[in-house]
Amino acid sequence: MIGLDVETTGLDFCHGAKPFMVQLTDDDGLQTYWTWNVNPVTRQPRVPRNDLKEIQAKIDWADKIVLQNPKFDVAALRTVFAFHSMELNWDWGKVYDTLLAGHLLASNRPHDLTTMALMYLGINVKPFEDAIKEATNEARRIAKSKYPNWQIARVGLPQMPSARGTVWKNDMWLPRAIAKEESYIWTGNQQHPWWEVCAEYGNSDSEVTILLFKEQQKVLRRRNLWKIYQERLKILPIVSQMESHGVTISGSRLTELQHKYTRESGEAGRVCTNLAKSCNYDLQLPKSGNNKSLTTFIFDVLKLGVLRKSQKTGKPSLDKKVMEDYQVSLPRRSKAKLFIDSLLAKRKRDTALAYMDGYRRFWLPLAIWGGELGWHRLRPSLNPTGTSTLRWSSQNPNEQNISKQKDSNLRYCFGPAPGREWWSLDAQNIELRLPAYKSGETEQIELFEKPDEPPFFGSNHLLVFSILHPDKWNHDDPEGLLKAKKKYADTWYQWIKNGNFAVQYGAVEQSGTADKAYHVPGAQRRIAGRFRKSKLLNEKLIEYAEKHGYVETMPDKTVDPKRGYPLLCTRTNYGRILPTVPLNYWSQGTACWWMMKAMIRCQVYLNELNAKPKSRGYHMVMQIHDELVFDFPAEQGRCVMSRYAKPRVPGSLPKIRKIQKLMEQGGDDIGIPTPVSIEYHPKNWSEGVSV
Repeated sequence: MIGLDVETTGLDFCHGAKPFMVQLTDDDGLQTYWTWNVNPVTRQPRVPRNDLKEIQAKIDWADKIVLQNPKFDVAALRTVFAFHSMELNWDWGKVYDTLLAGHLLASNRPHDLTTMALMYLGINVKPFEDAIKEATNEARRIAKSKYPNWQIARVGLPQMPSARGTVWKNDMWLPRAIAKEESYIWTGNQQHPWWEVCAEYGNSDSEVTILLFKEQQKVLRRRNLWKIYQERLKILPIVSQMESHGVTISGSRLTELQHKYTRESGEAGRVCTNLAKSCNYDLQLPKSGNNKSLTTFIFDVLKLGVLRKSQKTGKPSLDKKVMEDYQVSLPRRSKAKLFIDSLLAKRKRDTALAYMDGYRRFWLPLAIWGGELGWHRLRPSLNPTGTSTLRWSSQNPNEQNISKQKDSNLRYCFGPAPGREWWSLDAQNIELRLPAYKSGETEQIELFEKPDEPPFFGSNHLLVFSILHPDKWNHDDPEGLLKAKKKYADTWYQWIKNGNFAVQYGAVEQSGTADKAYHVPGAQRRIAGRFRKSKLLNEKLIEYAEKHGYVETMPDKTVDPKRGYPLLCTRTNYGRILPTVPLNYWSQGTACWWMMKAMIRCQVYLNELNAKPKSRGYHMVMQIHDELVFDFPAEQGRCVMSRYAKPRVPGSLPKIRKIQKLMEQGGDDIGIPTPVSIEYHPKNWSEGVSV
């Protein structure tokens, strides 16, 4: 067994960051490390080819390799191997991850190496980090004053688009570089500490990593979680492949949207300022959020009531829910209503524009001839342990919040490059199905099992709409609810969706959160009265969490039929379980476990396709909550005769049907049917054809 850790010149490997130090520690405590000089002008390390051969030999020799977040270290090593036209031979089957283990043992607690070393081992490695931080910051000061041509890490540097806030960790190679340049050889009878300060920090990490895993392994086995951990490890190579491949984005479509949203934001802003002028007020709109000029106009000039105050500042709030309350309550043709509508429209466009600026900062061209308007690739950093449940997070840029809303549909920018096609497969209402089937809520189960029958057509949103708004649809028309959905798409139906999501994510009746989202007083109480079994399930999960401190996802009979994944639940300041959490964590966590199993099964099939001669690449490129997106080569299919036309069936459809079945197998694992829908995206992600 070996523990492995690398130190790098940054996080953005596709933009030039590389490792400058590799540390290994075996289970006898013997340490080996390689450190390489970094060219301070180019930030590129000088890596001898023989060092890489030695590192590969150590990796091949080990029967187990322990890392903290291994996908990062593997991606880093691949950059220097590729520079020498070498390929890193990496066997994921012998990799163990302390980060995954830390999440499984304590899902809502910090999982950084420093914290877990203190928690499980009682070892404080903070002094090593403090020493390298102090040395690096001093070295940065010297470099800035004496070596202006050296490329020191800073926010805005094209080679490190992810840099923000404190960036000293990107320059941990610098103390050694300054020591070399300034001839810092001896301090008294000892070598100057800057020669080895980074090595001491890195070696402490690799040593602690292996000790930490040994302790985590004991705890996992004692709690009967080892089988779940072993299954969870299977996601690591998939995450690594998804990050390596990335997602494609059209420069021309992004530019088109930027121009459109910039124009619309400006128009909405002018409506706001002109309305203020008509009230003899000189409004200065903030670039984002609120400012005194805006709040003064809304509360003192328009004299709108204060609906909610900020918990942090105690000042009147203008958050999304408050603005939506104003929208529904203000007179339709009033100045105040027009102002609020315009301000919300501007905020939506401005948020979308900020995201698109981030896409430009991180993207890399697919081909040198494409230019800004050509095709590009984004490679977000994916984190399967980034939340307190099993839901993923991502950053640099964040792909989890790519909007599909009508007024800010960023999915239009994304899609298949020329010669490719995208497919998206979505678990249908899985986070609603789970509690319905588990509790035996017959009305909802019938809804899910008859998706084509009126009046609800399998839609829980329409069912709730019918309960809260019986006066807004024609009960005699089989499509009465569908017509109401279209009529009230941006108002009452959208608020039904907002309220349902608020309930789904744990809103309690006493808080009034869901009622405000529904824009219907007492809405959550009325719905709970209709679905009593679901309410009993929620109460049962709260009781379990109060006793144990966590809830478990539904057991997977293929892994451990007796245990699910434990998710620690948030407590209030008084020590009680926050009542919004248990059902939310249980349903979301189970859905995410189902998604993990789907990804594992699908990747096995994709590997088979990619192993065939002349394969043009079949890739899983995104996981967005309950949706998987695949990037396939465009395959010309056959024409199918129909009464009206000859639609062309994509040649990839049989493969996608296979993937659909593989995903749906996850329902058998937990004993609940989990149908999966298919959409075909020949042009972009926002436009799909249901199959």
